[in-house]
Amino acid sequence: MTPYNSLAKECIVTALVELMKVKEYNSITITDIANKSGMSRMTYYRNYKSKDDIIVQYVNDIAASVHELIAASGVSNDNFAYFKILFENLGVLSDIAIVAYNAHMGDLILDAINRNMLLTFPPSSDDGDKIYKRHYYAGAVYNVLIEWLKKGKKETVDHMARLMCDMMETPLSML
Repeated sequence: MTPYNSLAKECIVTALVELMKVKEYNSITITDIANKSGMSRMTYYRNYKSKDDIIVQYVNDIAASVHELIAASGVSNDNFAYFKILFENLGVLSDIAIVAYNAHMGDLILDAINRNMLLTFPPSSDDGDKIYKRHYYAGAVYNVLIEWLKKGKKETVDHMARLMCDMMETPLSML
């Protein structure tokens, strides 16, 4: 990806997020996004197919980045460290998370958390129960994260990581 494409994508994402703060998602047009971003419609279509594509690509990029951080840190046996990295990095992206959630696109975030958990804590076998357990915890992480973001991240990242650990009976790596 060229530096111009990166800048264009960043401007388009930022424009969409800003527009979603003041307008209903379904009423935002490509022209609105292009005008707000300072990019042409041609640049928009060179980078994205639709409005949904902006959010899907952005959430997937963030999920991949967070997974890389978690994998590189080697925290798969430390629930507190895992949740701390998750909340630190997703908390920084609260604007996009909240606008996606408010636009009824929270399933994108949940899917990303599900993928992250399965990548970080791969089941040792095809045991369906282990996969269900990971999805159970991913749903808990998603709901707690969204509630924390909606309330303005009043609690610290350490507090949220400790809260998640306190709610868990089993370390994720043991599921």
